[in-house]
Amino acid sequence: MKIIKKFSAGCLMLIASGMACAQQPATKPADTAQPVAALPKGMPAVEPAAIELVRAMSNVLGKAKTIQFDAIVQSEYPSIDGIQVMYTTAAKLAMQRPNKFDVVVSGNGAPHEILFNGKQLFAYVPDSNIVAVTDCPDTIDTAAAFAYEKAGLFFPGDDLILSNPFEHITEGVTDAFVVGKTKLVGGVETDIVVMAGNNLQGQLWIGTKDHLPYMASWVYLGDKSRPRTTLTYKNWKLNATVPASTFDSARFSKALVTEFSHPEAPVK
Repeated sequence: MKIIKKFSAGCLMLIASGMACAQQPATKPADTAQPVAALPKGMPAVEPAAIELVRAMSNVLGKAKTIQFDAIVQSEYPSIDGIQVMYTTAAKLAMQRPNKFDVVVSGNGAPHEILFNGKQLFAYVPDSNIVAVTDCPDTIDTAAAFAYEKAGLFFPGDDLILSNPFEHITEGVTDAFVVGKTKLVGGVETDIVVMAGNNLQGQLWIGTKDHLPYMASWVYLGDKSRPRTTLTYKNWKLNATVPASTFDSARFSKALVTEFSHPEAPVK
């Protein structure tokens, strides 16, 4: 692998996902949280039944030794003239506890891949044959946190492969309730859970029998444009064998190598 100068892997991923850096807010948006209407007396803001559905989902995912699924991601972001534009990507994720994951993303923008092989983190863009590489902490939880802190990287399903998804998903929750059930998502019966916090609100569609997530839709309240991301999950495989080649970084051996840097870091 040839070495080239440092490049922001965060910006690389923004470009790969079809969002030009120029379309991102130049300054931190003001807090746009809206006041919540008072609930009827005796009605809890956080329904225990909603939390238990999320806990059951998290238990299934957290106990799985391997996880594989496909996701379709639809993300709304405003263009430079303020018009909401929907970007659609597809992701194929494979995870093996305690310390391996691989995510291949295609769709709007250039395809890219994020690999953690237990020792190093890789972010690869095949169209330009560039791979960012760095040593990385040796668990999935610490690697996912490290990827975000080091380079602003996150990926579809990063919250679902943690050792304790429940803790992450319910952090800061101020409202949660069950809407009902539907058979229109994922081809199975799902329970619909609404959740909200100060900076995030949305819904989860959780399989009634298998407790797996089949769809999630989130609105980011901390951004004045209130972008929405909707993820549809399918082809779930838990505890199935993942080919060793999935986590083999040798496929990047002929790529140009660069270092990770955070997209908000000053350019040197």
